[in-house]
Amino acid sequence: MSRPFVLWLIWQNERTRQRYHVGNLVHHEGKYMFYYEKHAKRRGVIEALKNGYHLHLAFPDVNKVYVSERLFGPFERRLPDRRRPDFQEILRAHGLSDDYTNMDLLRATGGRLATDTYEFVPPIYVYGDEFDFEFHIAGWRYYEGERVLDRLQVGDDVTLQLEPTNEKDPKAVVVLTKQGEKLGYVPAFYSEFMFRLIDESGGTYKANIQFIHPNANPQLKVNVYVYGTLTPTMKKLQRDMVHDMELVVTV
Repeated sequence: MSRPFVLWLIWQNERTRQRYHVGNLVHHEGKYMFYYEKHAKRRGVIEALKNGYHLHLAFPDVNKVYVSERLFGPFERRLPDRRRPDFQEILRAHGLSDDYTNMDLLRATGGRLATDTYEFVPPIYVYGDEFDFEFHIAGWRYYEGERVLDRLQVGDDVTLQLEPTNEKDPKAVVVLTKQGEKLGYVPAFYSEFMFRLIDESGGTYKANIQFIHPNANPQLKVNVYVYGTLTPTMKKLQRDMVHDMELVVTV
């Protein structure tokens, strides 16, 4: 069975700066699908709607699974224009070859626009007892990352540590270097998974730096890759957290 290409659609509340996992974009066996993440118990579309979010105009039905033979127009327009003179430089900057797909480019760039606060991020993939995901460190500009950036190297291990005293988010997970410097946080739409893995289930994981882009925007400078093993308890918790996400992410 081939692994579906899945991206989570994230929306950020401009006032509170909180981010929510509002939808899922899937490319599998030649078809594109989009549907809202209405089953998430935390930071999904239902919570987002209560905090200022409005459904995307192109996808007005929160209960529908939208299907297309090609990438949906509103998402395709979020990609860099191939006619740009610097398009090849964009591909190289994101480590993409000329045989990239639209989903590759959407994943690499996040599909960010200056006109809204949407972005696409990779999901948590679960396959059997194992999982993996990647993320850009949240809150980079506020902690020690910039000071130690020239010492960081691709492949360096990092530690993910719970921060239950965090007043804004008791399930926050901090990213630390091996020396204990605070680089920032695991983004909130991943943090409950890691919080439960570390705090409740005894699951194991490894986390290391996958990419470093010193000249990128602060929120895109360092990318971390996490992989590990789920215990039976965590597998049950994961099913409870994501509900129907297994249909498109578990392989």
